[in-house]
Amino acid sequence: MQIAVSYDDPASRQRSNRRVIVGVVVSLAVHALLLLAYRNSNTNTLEAALTEPMSILVTIAPPAPPPEQRVEPVTPRAPAASRTARRAPPTAVIAVPDTPAAAPEAFVVQQSETPAAPAFDMDAARQVARANANLRDPAKAGTALAQFPEPALQTETPLARSIAGAKRRDCKDGVPGGLLAPIFLLMDKKDSGCKW
Repeated sequence: MQIAVSYDDPASRQRSNRRVIVGVVVSLAVHALLLLAYRNSNTNTLEAALTEPMSILVTIAPPAPPPEQRVEPVTPRAPAASRTARRAPPTAVIAVPDTPAAAPEAFVVQQSETPAAPAFDMDAARQVARANANLRDPAKAGTALAQFPEPALQTETPLARSIAGAKRRDCKDGVPGGLLAPIFLLMDKKDSGCKW
């Protein structure tokens, strides 16, 4: 799109002046209509009137007395006629007197007279340790932490860790400078500074 203004032709100046004048008139007309509409709108605003403060008296009514209850005397009724209902036949109960029965002997463990010296079996301990080395932590079982794999054991040397830490940092992690960060990024040399 190109805009060219020629000041040497008076006809083009009059056309451009007319356009500007028409634009200003339309803008003034729209503003005048909005101002009139705003002034003539019937907005109901609540007017804060100074009134005399009102005093209110609150009294608590006593509770109503409980209604009187009529108690009718209970008169014995005549026994109702028994219906033809089946009753369970009586069961025979045998009463046994409490007699002390011969109590079974308590469990007795025979211990040897000479206790053997405890011996530590190194091979058995190694077998148990190897069997339990790859087991997951039972405290994490059934939790969200159990879904994550166990981290690898740290077998790197300090030199290997320092070499791995010497790599260039990622530019997306944050560049100092705030709004001036693009200037700092432009000033960085190639293959130095942060990595894109």
